Amino acid sequence: MGLGTTTIKHILLLLNFVLMFLSLILISFSIFILVSGSANQTDHGENAAGGLIMTLGIVILVTAIFGFIAALRESKRKLIIYVPILVMLILTQLVMTSMASHGTRDGLSGSIRQGFDELWSSEIQAPGALAHYEDWLHCCGVNNTDDYRRIQHEIPKTCCHKHDCSQMENLYQDGCMAKFEEYLSDKTLAFSIVNCLLIIVEVISAVLGWLMISKLKNEFRRTNARWL
Repeated sequence: MGLGTTTIKHILLLLNFVLMFLSLILISFSIFILVSGSANQTDHGENAAGGLIMTLGIVILVTAIFGFIAALRESKRKLIIYVPILVMLILTQLVMTSMASHGTRDGLSGSIRQGFDELWSSEIQAPGALAHYEDWLHCCGVNNTDDYRRIQHEIPKTCCHKHDCSQMENLYQDGCMAKFEEYLSDKTLAFSIVNCLLIIVEVISAVLGWLMISKLKNEFRRTNARWL
């Protein structure tokens, strides 16, 4: 015996509630990206990424609410709309996950390099351009402290813990570009985890949605057959 219509309905209601919760996490994550990106002096594509993730989160939230209503009312028509939307979302998210983990890595690295090259040019002309990153990421220079030594600039206080450069152990050794790449990598990992969870729930929801459509069709046929 397979799952009954009522059982499928209850599971779908639960899964759509989970989708709503995960979509809200995705939207919150996108807001975090946009807010943290707005503090950066150079745009590394965070605004575009944050906007894209927010759009995805909103679409998933609306779809989950629609699916919840469709399952609650046992509406065959709404479920027929709901399942294809889920399939399209799954495909879109698979592409986004692939891009986040592999496809955009080279392009993102190039964008970061270009951004920090521009910042370093500004630093040479007017010291202090990297101060925000050095304070925020606890780093020094683009690559390391040697960047300042090469241009014969005094190592700024922002390169030291609590701005105290009187002791060598207070000096940050890592370059800001590597630290920023690490920061973005952590964000990418967080997005990929949430996205994978969403995909798993969406796949199960799509399968159960299709099963519920079939069950409702069969029940409709049986009801009509009784009247004949």
